[in-house]
Amino acid sequence: MTMEEEMMQEGRGTGGWVASSTSALARPAGGGLGGGVDGDALGRWTVTSTAATKSASGRTRTTGGMHLRWIRITKTVERKEGGAGLLRGSIADGSSTAPTREKGGAGGGGRAITGLVGRRKRGGGDYIASGAPGVVAGWGEDGGTVAKNDDDGNNNGKTKVILDGVSGSANPGEVLALMGPSGSGKTSVLDVLSGRSTHDGSGVITLDTVIVNDKLMKKMKKRVAYVKQADIFFGHLTVRDQLTYTALLRLPSEWPKCKKVEEVNRTIRRLRLNKCADTPINMISGGEKKRVNIGSELLTDPSIILLDEPTSGLDSTSAVGLMNILHELARIEGKTIITSIHQPSSAVFFAFDKLMLLSDGHVVYFGTPRGSLEHSTGGGGTTSTKRTLLDSWDAEAFARLIEDEDAAERNAFDIVGVEDGCGGKGRGMPRRALSRRESAVLTEKSFNATWWMQYKVLVHRSMKNSRSAIFTTLNFVKAGAIGFMCGLLWFQMPYTESTVFDRSSYYFFTMTFWVFDAMFTAYMTFPLERAIIFKERSSGAYRLSAYFIAKTTSEAPARLTLPSIYMLISYWMSGVNNDFRIFLASTLCSLLSVLAGESIGLFLGAAVLDMEKGMVVMTVVSLGLMVVGGFFVRTLPVWMVWFGYLSPFKYSYNSSVQLVFDKPVPCDGSKVLSSCQGGAVGSASVEEVLEFLGVEYSTGLNVALLFVMFVVIRIMAFFALKSKKADERT
Repeated sequence: MTMEEEMMQEGRGTGGWVASSTSALARPAGGGLGGGVDGDALGRWTVTSTAATKSASGRTRTTGGMHLRWIRITKTVERKEGGAGLLRGSIADGSSTAPTREKGGAGGGGRAITGLVGRRKRGGGDYIASGAPGVVAGWGEDGGTVAKNDDDGNNNGKTKVILDGVSGSANPGEVLALMGPSGSGKTSVLDVLSGRSTHDGSGVITLDTVIVNDKLMKKMKKRVAYVKQADIFFGHLTVRDQLTYTALLRLPSEWPKCKKVEEVNRTIRRLRLNKCADTPINMISGGEKKRVNIGSELLTDPSIILLDEPTSGLDSTSAVGLMNILHELARIEGKTIITSIHQPSSAVFFAFDKLMLLSDGHVVYFGTPRGSLEHSTGGGGTTSTKRTLLDSWDAEAFARLIEDEDAAERNAFDIVGVEDGCGGKGRGMPRRALSRRESAVLTEKSFNATWWMQYKVLVHRSMKNSRSAIFTTLNFVKAGAIGFMCGLLWFQMPYTESTVFDRSSYYFFTMTFWVFDAMFTAYMTFPLERAIIFKERSSGAYRLSAYFIAKTTSEAPARLTLPSIYMLISYWMSGVNNDFRIFLASTLCSLLSVLAGESIGLFLGAAVLDMEKGMVVMTVVSLGLMVVGGFFVRTLPVWMVWFGYLSPFKYSYNSSVQLVFDKPVPCDGSKVLSSCQGGAVGSASVEEVLEFLGVEYSTGLNVALLFVMFVVIRIMAFFALKSKKADERT
């Protein structure tokens, strides 16, 4: 008997979930996978129609939701190089062929296939079902990696399996809860279903009757809202600001702004955020932040909502209130909701429509919440006993459900039933053109807002956020106090040979302080906003280029304001050069050096997103560039000369000093310059002064090189940021 025939004989192709004597699986009422999805003996799935209605704002809103099914999802993490093979699949035309199977070799390289990826333990090996075109086999960025087990069923160390044959379904109007101990795979299931998994894996996901492939998954991100566990926002923005910017970016571009604002107000009302709508997010409660997080996703009217432990960190009252909102979204608006949850209260637990229990990447129960307690107590026990079990649900409770390894193996069940089956026994593979629903999804725009609209919205948001972060009383006091202190230290220097070094040191200190300030402040930009960038881009809110250019252009005015205040105070107090034109030119050189330093900080921040490692790199690089800037060390070793040409301090120092010393310097008997040795009376030429200070190149060339450095390194920062991938747990 083949593997497929055996699975059909056990009833796995009909949509029912068969429980053996030691299995915790329970068949949902109705014999199917629940809700509007039912299977027949041939493996065909029929789906109830999805209705739609128009809201008061005139927007078409789904009321029937979408049916989501996932079949034998496997997800692995590579532990070290080598070992596991890659399984790839794609939708292709052609006649259907019966699936075949091959026994995997030890650690062997895989083969490209189309068909379902199956994991069935037979004689210590893994079997792979392959063959029929038309069904995605392994989906993900690089196909799927399946871990090879030894004769005892143990992983050989090449990969770590974190999801193993996980299957299930979620229907419109229902709330499905994922429960299990820490590390059981709850978040991993949500990552896979949302299309945001960055690890290798295999399996099949269907949305209504459409099999979701890689291309379709990217489009579906706008239909599937994923609310992460961490509530990540710009803290200085108000709740209304956050929702408004999200609406402007993610709602259709053809909508007028007033309609988008109306949708924001509606979301505020439906999530009961009226009282805190105009309060900065960093000042609201945890429950309110979670509702803002959900509201940011609800604005796009998603058919499916995935939530990762939404009640984490909330008190019982806030948790119950949040779950009530989710149930309203499911029952009233017909949303399909899947949420992971950890140790819910009894009231929250029994309110779920369906429950999936996970342990070590396996499904150990799928059915009603009450049914899980019936099973764990052997069908008996009082209500009080069941509630006590629920309130103390932990690994021991799951151990009672899993009973032994074979039970867990059986619960990694296989489903072969597909739409439009042929060939009998549910083994046929679909041969059809793209459905209307699938075609509509594939033709959707990648971004709702145009690039120019994205840029304008992001500039406005960034300016508002940076204004709150940079234009603070403390920062103004800092700029003014340091400027005043420097003005006192270099107060009204006479223009003589004895002050040549003092004038150059004033400029070098100015460059060093403000370039360092810009470098370290800019470095923090991407590591601090990393989670927000990946979160918003994963939902298709904007292009990275729009974000980067908006960030660059919006924060520049704020970044340059404080150095300008410093220069305005210290320059005239110190009497460096009382020519107003020299003041303007030297101030512009200082500001350009600040922008160049900011570019270096942005590049290092984009290249090294780890804060601790990045600060070490920043310290080494910034101090190294300062030392070779031409002030401390005049003659560099031959093998270090090239490093000096990478320093923005060098070019800003050279250009500023040339601006200040615009006329011969009178001798005063201090014998600093060679022309003034021996008590000579007269003056030293500008060329001699510049040579004494080690200045190279003309003012124009130094400014040009500084500008090139500013632009080139900023472009490098963009590509460094673009190369980064999101952390699934971010």
